Amino acid sequence: MSAKVAGTIMYKTKQGQYDFLVQKQADTDYKMLSTHKNSDQTPLAAVLNAIKATIKIDVNELRLINLANINLEGENVSFFVFQWSERPAEFYDEQLQIIAESGYQFANPSEITELLDKLEVTGVPHLN
Repeated sequence: MSAKVAGTIMYKTKQGQYDFLVQKQADTDYKMLSTHKNSDQTPLAAVLNAIKATIKIDVNELRLINLANINLEGENVSFFVFQWSERPAEFYDEQLQIIAESGYQFANPSEITELLDKLEVTGVPHLN
């Protein structure tokens, strides 16, 4: 049986605020990127592979800044937070278009408060 892992990416906008990678489900409903980890993968490898495959960005541009356990859809999962390297605005314009085509977007924390409240961060990571 495979375990679920999840993650998000922080992106510094032109205005200097951080937005988070989410997938919009309905008008005001969002979810985090999640995937299943195979027995031969670490949780980190599973989430990085999901980022590469799903939103098609270079994971070498990401820096792991936080790791926690969250309750996601009733499961205790490892949750990785990455920060995207700072690059020129033109770089992000192209990348954000690719991400949008994959069904994901970056949202301001004030837009996703309901999602953040549901995550129930439990602190110490559970390294499956």
